[in-house]
Amino acid sequence: MSNKKLEKFETINFFGLYTWLIVITVCLSFYFLRPELFEPQRLRAFFDANLLSGLTIYFIISTLRGFTLIPSTPIVLAGILVFPPLPLFLVNQLAVYSSSAIVYYMASYLRFDRFFHEHYDRQVKQLTRLLHKKEMPVIAAWGFTPFVPSDLIVYVCGVLRISVVKTLIGISIGEGVICAIYIFGGSYSLDAMIDYFAI
Repeated sequence: MSNKKLEKFETINFFGLYTWLIVITVCLSFYFLRPELFEPQRLRAFFDANLLSGLTIYFIISTLRGFTLIPSTPIVLAGILVFPPLPLFLVNQLAVYSSSAIVYYMASYLRFDRFFHEHYDRQVKQLTRLLHKKEMPVIAAWGFTPFVPSDLIVYVCGVLRISVVKTLIGISIGEGVICAIYIFGGSYSLDAMIDYFAI
């Protein structure tokens, strides 16, 4: 790999890392200085009044996540705190399509290939073997599995030239099931906790 491509890869990843560190630092600062702003009831009331704009921001953040390779789980869990479950689930599914398309079409250009082969070389080889046998079930199962990077299967599908439609449908099925569990189960649990402590 040329030095120029390596610098591009490192710049993209450092930019993503620093951006998220800044966001986390700002949020933590607000949380410690003004904790009342982060009460679930207050957050939900605010986003209920600004649902469309809030969901639009959520969609943009979830889509741009595809450029950073940051797992989607923390974003989904944050969304549970502030959005009604059904709109959150639908927008999250749209974001799965958009962020996965970014990885599928731009993995080599953004040098994700180097990242995946350095950090997940064994999984890349394993997925390559499995995808030659069963494409859709493997894609959906990988998307469903928690704590594994779903972007990895999308990247491998792009390398193997598996249809983008099949890739996006497969990953949306797997991610859809696990995110439905997170979103609807998490929202129900959060409401139950709020009701319990409000008594």
